[in-house]
Amino acid sequence: MSGQLTLPVHTRRAFDRVAADLQRVFGDRFVALVASGRRASVAFAATVTSGDLRAISALTDLWHRDDVETPLLITPDEFRRSLDIFPVEYQAVLDRHLVIAGDPPFAGVAVDPIHLRRACEVQAKSHLIHLRQGWMTAGGHDDQLADLLAESAEPLRALLADVARLHGITGADAPAAGARAAALDTALVQEVIALGTHPERASHLVARLPDYLATSERLWAFVDSWTL
Repeated sequence: MSGQLTLPVHTRRAFDRVAADLQRVFGDRFVALVASGRRASVAFAATVTSGDLRAISALTDLWHRDDVETPLLITPDEFRRSLDIFPVEYQAVLDRHLVIAGDPPFAGVAVDPIHLRRACEVQAKSHLIHLRQGWMTAGGHDDQLADLLAESAEPLRALLADVARLHGITGADAPAAGARAAALDTALVQEVIALGTHPERASHLVARLPDYLATSERLWAFVDSWTL
């Protein structure tokens, strides 16, 4: 794994409350809660019923007020059997997460490089299209453009880590290595990735959005040319 996720104290406490709520809902069917980002998490339960969903739906407003999202809810078997469907998303979780409670079903799990390569192509193009769409939707409002930049930080970091992985590089330096492999503006890439933990800095990067868009275009062109 490339590095354990770090969270602010208040965010960790919010996730602890989510874990406690899930343990009450699922009882001995609770498997684990894993934080996968500043607000995102994955919850594992042995089984999931409609009654569980009704119980959880009564709790989500409280979680959102704590500024954490509703967790992705999945069984261990569903997780293992869908590695080929969501290789980029699952690899990002495997690479960088924090176990809040329980024992996640990660032992012996590996994403097939062929599935990862194909998904990275989709992810790179989606990243570029999302930036274009978000820029237009913002209508010239700098605060919305700053939000667009901050929200793109974690997807960019995960994508570049996967680029590096497919070149045989893992570890904490993987996103930077992926940027170098694709001949990107590494300084700009590092500034954008840093928004994942410091979103308040995004307003200072709004003026660099044209450069970031061009960088994303180069990244997609690089990924599109891959062969294994």
